[in-house]
Amino acid sequence: MSAIDQSIAKRYESDPLFESAHGALVFAFNYAPDFYDRPLMNKMADPPHRSGKGLVGLDGAAQAGFILAELRSLGTIPEAVLTARTAPKTMPCTCRRLCCSGKSTTPVYTEAIRTLTQAALDPLSGCVSHYRLRSVIVQRFFGESKSLGEIAELCWVNRDTASDHSAKVTKYLKTIEASAWARFDGRLSEIDIVRCAENA
Repeated sequence: MSAIDQSIAKRYESDPLFESAHGALVFAFNYAPDFYDRPLMNKMADPPHRSGKGLVGLDGAAQAGFILAELRSLGTIPEAVLTARTAPKTMPCTCRRLCCSGKSTTPVYTEAIRTLTQAALDPLSGCVSHYRLRSVIVQRFFGESKSLGEIAELCWVNRDTASDHSAKVTKYLKTIEASAWARFDGRLSEIDIVRCAENA
């Protein structure tokens, strides 16, 4: 454990900041300035809304950065999976174009889906698969409400094809996600950012 890690662990050893790795990551993504319509400096100047855990102002920004750095250390694919699962999917849009719904997809979620859509070629090795079909299946795994029938119609493929591809990609993503959460939780537990299961 590095000197920095030991310092952080010592600071929070009696009272871990988060109950779970999931909670830590949700906090980090929502604290990041990319997801606010107000400047970060304005957010940091707000009165404290949490107490005793250093989750506001510069401490909050530093903690969010630390958590996201630990996420990046997992590697590209695990990082993308946990990002797609926990990062905000949309943010307010004020472009006022006629086609605007008032929301746009966050860049970090878009990039995660793009990465996983490309990675989904692996479980579909030997199959003919086009990008849009993989992308919609990946998005469905992370909560988009589309049925297999709708996916098949949207992507101009047979429903059996959509079902087969979905089963393979879903199994692949579930395996990666389970492993990524275990590694991430272990890392944050090691440095006392999250509460160890045996101490919960």
